[in-house]
Amino acid sequence: MPNLRLKIFFQSAIVFIATAVLSLATAASMITGKVAYTDEPVKSVYVPPAAAPPFEPARLEIFQFLVSFLIATVLMLIFLKMFKGKFLFQVFFGGAVIFGAQGPLGLVVSPWQSFLISLGVVGLRFVLPRIWTQNLAVILAAAGIAASLGMSVEPNMVILILILLSVYDIIAVYKTRHMVKLFKGIAERGVYLALIIPDKISGWGSKFVGAGKNKNYVFIGTGDLALPLFFSVSTFPSGIIHSIAIIIGAILGLLADHLFFVTQKKRKPIPALPFIAFFSIAGYLLSLII
Repeated sequence: MPNLRLKIFFQSAIVFIATAVLSLATAASMITGKVAYTDEPVKSVYVPPAAAPPFEPARLEIFQFLVSFLIATVLMLIFLKMFKGKFLFQVFFGGAVIFGAQGPLGLVVSPWQSFLISLGVVGLRFVLPRIWTQNLAVILAAAGIAASLGMSVEPNMVILILILLSVYDIIAVYKTRHMVKLFKGIAERGVYLALIIPDKISGWGSKFVGAGKNKNYVFIGTGDLALPLFFSVSTFPSGIIHSIAIIIGAILGLLADHLFFVTQKKRKPIPALPFIAFFSIAGYLLSLII
C-alpha cells in the first residue's frame, strides 16, 4: 500500500480552512463596515473612499479578469527572461502581500496599523525565511485578495472562470509546461507563490529550499488556494451555506489532488485546480438544491 502521507493533507486542510475564515470575515467587514477595534462603521481598504457601509463594490467582468490574468502571466514569463536578479520578483511578492494582508489585518487594527503590520510580515518573510513566515504571508495575501475579488463577481461568472482556468491549468502543466517553468523560475529567485506544507508539524520552523530539491514538503499554488475562496466569497451575500459548501468541496478537491500526487509512480507537478474547481462547483450546486 502506498504511503498516503495524510499528515500533509490534514495540514493543508487546516491552513485552507483558516484562510477561508479570514477571507469570509474580510468580506463580511466589507459589507457591514464592522471591525473589532471600533464600534463605528469603517471603510474597507478594498472599497472606493466615497463608499459608505453597507458597501456595493464595483462589478468585475469575466473578460476583464481573464485578460488581466493572461497579461500578468505573459509579463511574468517575459520578466523571467529579462531579469536574472531577485529584487523585481521580491517587490512583486511583497506588494501582493501588502495589498492582500491589509484586509484581514484591518479586522482587528486600524488601516495605518494594518499597513505597517503587513510591511512587517513581508520583512519577516525575507529576513527570516522559514516555512511559517512564508505561509503566514501567503495566507494573509490570499485571504484579502480573494475577498476583494469575490465581492466583485457573480457566482455564475466565477464558475465559468474556474472551468476555463482548469482547462488552462491542465494545458499549462502537461502540454506547454510554462506554468512549471514559471514557478521554478520565480522560486530560483527566492520567491514562492505558494504555500509550503511539510510532512511534519515540526517542519514549519525549518528553512525551505528550491522546488523539487526536498521531498519532505509539497507546494500548493496561491491560485489553487485563492480561487476557491474567490468563489466562496462571491456567494457569501446570498447565504453563508453556499460559501461553506464551496469550502467543503474545495477541501475534497485538495484531498483528490493529494491522493493523485502521492500515488504517482514518479513524483512530478500536477494541475491542482481541476479537482478543486470540480468539487467546489459540485458543493455549490448541492447547496442550491438543499
